Amino acid sequence: MITRRHLTSWAATVVVAFLASALPASGVSATTVPPTDASVPTDSTVPADPNDPSNPQIIESWTLSPAVPEETPDAGNRPNLSYFLNPGETIKDKVTVYNFGNVAENFQIYATDAFNDEAGNFAALEADEPPVDVGTWVEFAQSGVTVQPGQQVTIPIVIKVPVDAAPGDHVGAILASSPTIGTGESGQVITLDRRTGTNLLVRVNGELNPELAVTNVDTSYHHSVNSFGGSATVSFRIENRGNIRLAGTPVISVGGPFGLLSETLTLPDIAELLPGEELELTAELSGVPALVLNSTEVKVVPIGADGAETASASATTFAPPLALLLVVLAGVLFLLAMRARRRRVQASVTPSPRSDRGADTEPVLQHQ
Repeated sequence: MITRRHLTSWAATVVVAFLASALPASGVSATTVPPTDASVPTDSTVPADPNDPSNPQIIESWTLSPAVPEETPDAGNRPNLSYFLNPGETIKDKVTVYNFGNVAENFQIYATDAFNDEAGNFAALEADEPPVDVGTWVEFAQSGVTVQPGQQVTIPIVIKVPVDAAPGDHVGAILASSPTIGTGESGQVITLDRRTGTNLLVRVNGELNPELAVTNVDTSYHHSVNSFGGSATVSFRIENRGNIRLAGTPVISVGGPFGLLSETLTLPDIAELLPGEELELTAELSGVPALVLNSTEVKVVPIGADGAETASASATTFAPPLALLLVVLAGVLFLLAMRARRRRVQASVTPSPRSDRGADTEPVLQHQ
């Protein structure tokens, strides 16, 4: 699994949401005017000095997108760089950097690996963390470029798949970065790595293994006055143990033994998990009865993956019907109190048994 490096106090990273698969197609153009429907750019605005009319507002905004192939200029926009390649194969392509701002920008162009963050979103490694997978397969005609305001620069790239590359999906990103120096909350100097880019998706041909798994199912039951109206908090982990990207629909069921009086909740679809990545989720179900031993089952139904089986896991939680038990206990205590009271009443009205010798018996005199 790809590791993540936390930012230090002297460096921070600003990463624009360029990697979401739900974004509209990244715009490209053969002219020198950036397209209006380009992928989400990185923006930075410096206010003008009101005391200096000659100092205009500085706008910094740019994006990086896959270039339109020259041989098919009418093919339309490409949302990302996506390829199906064999081990040892090489492919050439291009990316275009657009400067939407009103000042010239210097960019560093580089490739890196991707991962899923804690929220399941698609993210790229920090600039100071070296890639170990698809990010090492990309070569650039130039790693640095200056783009004038309102202009664009197209950069050729070469992707070389290693001969020993494992089958399946290898996911990364190609980024345009423009670092700048800023000041932190404590006054320290920090480096802001402002960057944006496009997804890099390479599927290496070979045996594919789509496999999701559900682990670490844990349920906490919350009682209510109504034994049939409690709630349950369910947490679980979804793991991608296969070698291709997989999305899925989580479905949670909580109820009594054998599914008795179970409540079911279908969560929103999770975004694609990359191979080796995981996602932890928590959900709450209401109207769950307390039936002593409650059973929780979590399923994840894969989306759009042929041959992928539904992943599932279950757990049992002790959920005593406290309200009902309190009623039963109160009833038992009432019966015991009534029984004790009857005994006291009976003891107060029942006469004591006489001795064998009556109290009015005349004494017998004996003569000698």
